[in-house]
Amino acid sequence: MLGQNLRYVLIMAAGSLGGAAIGGALLGVVPSAVLLPPLSVILVISAFKVWQHQ
Repeated sequence: MLGQNLRYVLIMAAGSLGGAAIGGALLGVVPSAVLLPPLSVILVISAFKVWQHQ
């Protein structure tokens, strides 16, 4: 399965690593109280999309 979706996996991994790097950099500059609400919204939307997937 991984071989069939290698391009998709690489794109998702790159996005995850980039988001982690940006989030880590912002954590030193922006208070976590500002970062947590948008992260929560993203996680809820992601969970909803996974739940709706058939």
